[in-house]
Amino acid sequence: MNKPSASQNDNQGASPESINEFDNPTAIFAAIMLGFAGTGVAMGLPLLVGSMADSLGFNEQQLGWLASSDMGGLFIGSVLTSFFVVKLNRRHLAGLGLILVILGNYLSTQNADLLPLMMSRLGAGIGAGICYSTCTASLAGSHNAARTFSILLFVLVVMNAFIFYIFPIIDGRYGVNGLFMFYLLEAIPLLLILPLLPQYCAEDSDKVALTKATTASVSQSSIPEILPRLCLAAVFSFYLLVGAYWAFIERAGVAADLSTQFISETLTWGQIFSLSGTLLALWLARQFGQSKPLLFALMVMILTMLTLAFKVDSATFIFSVFSFSFFWIFIDVFQLGTLSNIDHSGRYAAMVPACQGAAQAIAPSMAGMLLSYQLGYSAVMIMCALATAIALYIYLYVYRQLLQIAPDVADSD
Repeated sequence: MNKPSASQNDNQGASPESINEFDNPTAIFAAIMLGFAGTGVAMGLPLLVGSMADSLGFNEQQLGWLASSDMGGLFIGSVLTSFFVVKLNRRHLAGLGLILVILGNYLSTQNADLLPLMMSRLGAGIGAGICYSTCTASLAGSHNAARTFSILLFVLVVMNAFIFYIFPIIDGRYGVNGLFMFYLLEAIPLLLILPLLPQYCAEDSDKVALTKATTASVSQSSIPEILPRLCLAAVFSFYLLVGAYWAFIERAGVAADLSTQFISETLTWGQIFSLSGTLLALWLARQFGQSKPLLFALMVMILTMLTLAFKVDSATFIFSVFSFSFFWIFIDVFQLGTLSNIDHSGRYAAMVPACQGAAQAIAPSMAGMLLSYQLGYSAVMIMCALATAIALYIYLYVYRQLLQIAPDVADSD
């Protein structure tokens, strides 16, 4: 769906129904709530991996496979959703995703052997991918991308801070099965909010286009499809960092002889601190557009990974967790907002979880392989820095192209 500009609204009489459906607070609320089911495992992955290690006795390579099963499922579910999200009833897609999340987590409690557990985690991941892709596709239809995605990520961070607080308690009492049941019980009430979701994309168009709201003389500019595709490649590269770091940062802390309580509290407070990233991202988007803050944040993330590669102790652990948590959310706001400004049908936004899932499926196995060759966690952090540098280069190229093709888009909010 192409976003109407201010001039189009004034001059062409766009219908209120087509404008308000995706901006309706209840629709935004429903999409954000649906995002819980799609992001819970990804955000809680460090503690889930640690719990599987303690409760089930898997080694680091096996833990990498299990983490990759969850993230691989997220990729599959997101790809499938991107094919159908502009054609099928989104309420039905979301319902299917929630059912898979519920069944996958239930089956995870029934068999602790590696292969059956990998299959059940794959199923839960597919459901999560469907849920999150439907969420982002719905929010992409709103008319203030930075604000909408800032709200989404703000709420998700609050929820995930709660996850980091409650998971050690659940794990200590019930083990990893308690964590699986948490995800199951989290998904069940979300079935009740499905009637609040918009059912269909307002326009069924596969053409990538952008409507510029900041000028009355030029209302619409076609964007080459290579640019949003490059943005998706950058999302994939950045999430190689996320997948490797987030899956093994808890293990890296343990290897550095940091206490479990210290690690858990640092991760929890890091999530709480990251809330400020969503608020700052919204303000910076209004002041400088989306591209410049995104490029700056990626540079900071590279420095963060190199710092942790040099040494892991209590000080660098705190610094890396707080920096990573803050700029992860910060970067996500701008990645989603950039794609939403380019394509409001939700097709490319729906592919973001697929790219995230693919990278997070590959990254833990890559990191586990480095560790299996006794290269240590420094090698993992260097890999993370290189992946982020690639994302930085891609976004810099896209920004320069947009400056030539559509300068109002390059610095739009």
